[in-house]
Amino acid sequence: MPSHGGLAPPSTGTITAIPHPQNQRLLILTTALPLLSLAAAWFVAPGWSYIAASAVLLAFLAVLGQSITGTPFGVLISERNIMSLSRFQAVTWTVVVVAGYLTMVIARVKANTPNAVDVAIPQELWWAMGIASTSLLGTSLLLSGKRSKTPDARAVDATAAQLAEPPSEINAQRQGALYANKGIQDARISDMFQGDEVGNTAQIDLAKVQMFYFTAIAAVTYFVDISMAIQRGSLTSLPELSEGLVALLAISHGGYLVSKTTDHSNSKPS
Repeated sequence: MPSHGGLAPPSTGTITAIPHPQNQRLLILTTALPLLSLAAAWFVAPGWSYIAASAVLLAFLAVLGQSITGTPFGVLISERNIMSLSRFQAVTWTVVVVAGYLTMVIARVKANTPNAVDVAIPQELWWAMGIASTSLLGTSLLLSGKRSKTPDARAVDATAAQLAEPPSEINAQRQGALYANKGIQDARISDMFQGDEVGNTAQIDLAKVQMFYFTAIAAVTYFVDISMAIQRGSLTSLPELSEGLVALLAISHGGYLVSKTTDHSNSKPS
């Protein structure tokens, strides 16, 4: 029988796939953890189900960070390899609200409630989520203008002395007037409370401290409110936030954003 253009016969050997650790983590991320969050909301006792669902969502974010950035805190780290307070508060509110909504919907499904997904969301909560999103987006917008500036050499030298880093290293890593870490593994929780610029990164930013306190108090209080509402079977709506607390959040976030507009490094256009 004539040959067909000299084509070699197909190989009869088998191909064995070698799983990579990153692929394994992504597999857990995309399958096991989302299913586990549903299972936690379904099988765990009311009240505790919300806590369990929140823990699973946090684990989801940790695996996501580990898979993409190599650290479980990756979702909190900005492009400057700095832990970001605006990211922290956005993640906090996302977990608190999404876990609460999910748990209430699952509880309504278990109770055969018509239109189970129709869980009301109070207007004050929309305001709080809007404030959090504004801070997250506004931070990047306000800091972008400082990327085209050069900090004063004296500010660089002063920061180098305080941080015990060579000025050349600070200049090599900085993004305009903004301080940046060399690698993502250099990110620290303390970054969330330090200034953003080369000129004030060695100091505590009181606007950040204030926003952290108000965010933590509001989120923890609201977390407890949701847990208690689920425990007593109040599943028609997420709990309301007080207008006073929303006002405090707005003021603290406003001060946080305004502080981003101030020049702390005596910068000049590059």
